[in-house]
Amino acid sequence: MFRACHVTWLLFLLLLKLGALNVHLGFVVGCHEAEREALLKFKQSLNDTQNRLSSWEGQDCCHWKGVGCDNVMSYVNRLDLHESSCNPYNDDIVSWLMTSTKLDHSLVELSRLNYLDLSCINFQGSQIPGFIGSFKHLRYLNLSYSNFGGVVPSQLGNLTRLRTLDLSMLVYTAYSLSSDLNWVSRLLSLQYLNMNNVHIYRSMNSTHMLNMPPLLRLQLSNCQLKVPPFLTLFSNFTKISTIQQVDLSSNYLEGSLPTVFVNMTSLRYLDLSENQINGAIPLWLKNMRKLQHFDLSSNLLEGPFPHVFANITSLTYLDLSSNYFNGSIPLWIQNMGKLQNLNLYNNNFSQVEGGAIMGILGNLCKLKSFDLSGNSIGGEIGAHHNLSKCATYDLEDLELSGNMIGGTLPSWLGDFKSLRRLFISGNAIEGPIPEGLGQCKALVQIGLSSNNLRGVVSESLFANLSSLGSLDLRSNSLEVNLSSDWSPPFQLTWLGLKSCKMQMEFPRWIGKQTGLDFLDLSDNMLSGKLDALFQLEHLEQVNLSHNQFTGPVPYFSSSSPLNSIDLSYNLLSGPLVHSNPSAKNDSVGAFVCHLPSLQFLDLQRNNIIGTIPDCWDYSEELEYINFSSNNLSGTIPMSMGQAPNLNFLKLSNNSLQGPIPPTLSSSSNLQILDLGENKLIGNIPFTWNRETHPSLKMLRLRGNQLDGAIPTTLCSLPMLQLIDLAHNNLTGDIPRCFGNLKGMQSSQFNSHNLDILSQDPLDDITTVVLKGAELPYTRTLKLVVNLDLSCNVLVGSIPDEITNLARLIGLNLSHNHLSGIIPMKIGDMTSLESLDLSNNNLSGTIPSSMSNLTSLSIINLSNNKLYGQIPTGSQLQTLTDPSAYEGNPGLCGDPLPNKCETSQAQNQPQQNQKQHDKKEDLENPWFYFVIISGVATGFWGVVGSLLLKDRFRFALFQLVDNVVDYLYVQVMIRLNRFRN
Repeated sequence: MFRACHVTWLLFLLLLKLGALNVHLGFVVGCHEAEREALLKFKQSLNDTQNRLSSWEGQDCCHWKGVGCDNVMSYVNRLDLHESSCNPYNDDIVSWLMTSTKLDHSLVELSRLNYLDLSCINFQGSQIPGFIGSFKHLRYLNLSYSNFGGVVPSQLGNLTRLRTLDLSMLVYTAYSLSSDLNWVSRLLSLQYLNMNNVHIYRSMNSTHMLNMPPLLRLQLSNCQLKVPPFLTLFSNFTKISTIQQVDLSSNYLEGSLPTVFVNMTSLRYLDLSENQINGAIPLWLKNMRKLQHFDLSSNLLEGPFPHVFANITSLTYLDLSSNYFNGSIPLWIQNMGKLQNLNLYNNNFSQVEGGAIMGILGNLCKLKSFDLSGNSIGGEIGAHHNLSKCATYDLEDLELSGNMIGGTLPSWLGDFKSLRRLFISGNAIEGPIPEGLGQCKALVQIGLSSNNLRGVVSESLFANLSSLGSLDLRSNSLEVNLSSDWSPPFQLTWLGLKSCKMQMEFPRWIGKQTGLDFLDLSDNMLSGKLDALFQLEHLEQVNLSHNQFTGPVPYFSSSSPLNSIDLSYNLLSGPLVHSNPSAKNDSVGAFVCHLPSLQFLDLQRNNIIGTIPDCWDYSEELEYINFSSNNLSGTIPMSMGQAPNLNFLKLSNNSLQGPIPPTLSSSSNLQILDLGENKLIGNIPFTWNRETHPSLKMLRLRGNQLDGAIPTTLCSLPMLQLIDLAHNNLTGDIPRCFGNLKGMQSSQFNSHNLDILSQDPLDDITTVVLKGAELPYTRTLKLVVNLDLSCNVLVGSIPDEITNLARLIGLNLSHNHLSGIIPMKIGDMTSLESLDLSNNNLSGTIPSSMSNLTSLSIINLSNNKLYGQIPTGSQLQTLTDPSAYEGNPGLCGDPLPNKCETSQAQNQPQQNQKQHDKKEDLENPWFYFVIISGVATGFWGVVGSLLLKDRFRFALFQLVDNVVDYLYVQVMIRLNRFRN
């Protein structure tokens, strides 16, 4: 018996050896025919645009790309078609190189599969087929980023040998499971489960889940998890203590940190970021001594820096960013010697214990990333002795931007030989940039903008920085002294040298940075022409504003990726349309209209002449156009109103003529429209209403030749907060419905979208005439609420309804033909800072409620027919200029020299009220209705009776005869007496 068994084992081992030898020597030709045909049929179902499966030819399918076979029987046991260019860690980068309408059923023939990876193949929303559950030997299944639709089939629960299941990011939108998750409990061998972006909330809430397998790694990011089903999930784990990795980020977990993690004694990785967890960090967390990666970013946690982390010495990654932690950052952090990443960005920390920012490093020799940006931390970076505890540091990323750090940049920053990214922008750092920084040869990005740095930046600083790709020195007091012919050792993609005192022509060395996609050289003293600049093929954003560049507007190639162009505040001249320098003939280029990616275009304050090209209907991405303060002529092109995403259009201070194009009624995304200071004629379009312009916040048409009435349809614009129609020929009344303008009423007005208006605080977005002066506004424009109808031919009275505009800061109705009285409730406009009603025909007294205008700083009521005493009030008495009331002979009181009589002052309120009551009666339509009704009733009550009743008519005539006879007799008697 023993001998027979021994012989059997020898034969078995011999067969194994021969099988391996046959494979090695090539005796087995190809794989099994049925499997080869199945693979070929599967290939035919795929649209292989990159010809990735070109090797799928011949008889031996075991040597095809992505196919693996066992060494004994040559059965296909592995199919791996994943594409490395499909990045599973970046949701914004998915490159589908192969597509298919469905997963072909031919794969059923591969019954010996133990590894199947079809990630990043686009199955175009088709259903995950249930036949995948028939692969009994499968241990690895990856369908991530495969764009499957429908529901996840419960047949996957048949894969009892499965160890890894990745269904993450099946689609980009909401995804639902089958009716329950019980099939997961049948995967007894499962160790890794990834269902990121698979919405399983309802499945967990509606059924009772069986025991979960003994997982080691669980990823349920963006699964719409809430607290009750989340706790149910972990209560069903058979061995919760074995879990090593948990990712529950981007869900709806709220309340305090769940205590369920206390039992996860093997946990090494925990990500709870982007939830709604609040309160303080609990003390029980100190027992999780094996924890290495802990992410609590983007929650609602608060309190001082948690002391529990002093006990978790195994931590290598700690992210507490975007919470509400406050107080000081303790120095004991330097004892967390294994820490490699520390992110405290966007909290409320105010200082580092000891005052030295870099003193926190201490023993953190392995720290690679350190982010304290976006807090309110003061103090200085620190002295060199703070770093003496480590021979070298591994620090690669140092971010301290957006704090209140002072002092100077220490020269020993050059000791960080591994430093790749340095960001200290938006602080109060003084002094020069130390030359020692140039010794950080690994530097890729430098960000030192918006500080108080001074001194000269020379070429020697960059001599060793061959890896540098991003340099930002904007908004300091530096003097960048780099010669035009300098040959830098690096190739930049990002360059910001705004306000760096570069007094030269456009530097030629910048033109050699062929990979540059961002360039800001604004507010320097650069001169010359710009032809060479726009030969940079990768340039996406360029800001050369506030310089002295001359010559024509450069030609832009239609293949350029430019999305933002700012050439404002220069000396550019010539027309917007000119010849294409690369064309063989004299064809006319269409300027920037055909740049496919263009979003922002600012050419204001140059000397550009000619007409605006009519080609804007091709500009699908364009949002911002500013051609103001040039010498443009002709009409506004029709196509300018057909740019579908346009939200800012400013053409003011030119010589444009003709009517306002009707196509502007199609610009439904417009927020700012400024056509002021031109020669436009015709009417303001009556087609502008809440349907055509639901987002319009500012309408500026001042300084044109527009006529006709003010359209009442403007009253329906829900967001309108600034109207300037001054200096036109508008006639008719001020619409009473102006009192319904919601954007000027509500204190809850939503103006967050106005932040798109300003790229740079140097540039005035628009000029508003307010408080008697032209004031440029940028980001503060969202706070300006103004109504200016001055210098027109408006008649009638000032509507009482206008006092409903509680947010109004400026009101100017001067130089019209308005009559009547000043509205009695004008004191309700408590936000008014400037009021000008001068040069009209207003009469009556100044309402006493005007003393309620506590914010008023400018007032002008001159040249009207006002009389009586000027009201007194805490704010009005500070406005002591008598010219504000001159031209009203009947006015008296301060600040005028003529004083009021006592009786006149006492009777003024009563007279004022009577006049207002009389005005209201005369303007009330019911007043006239009652009078007419009374007359009609009296007349027809008498005449109608006489016409209908003969007896009444005879009686009346008899009465008249009797009266006449009686009067005749009386007259004759008195006449005879007089004669006698």
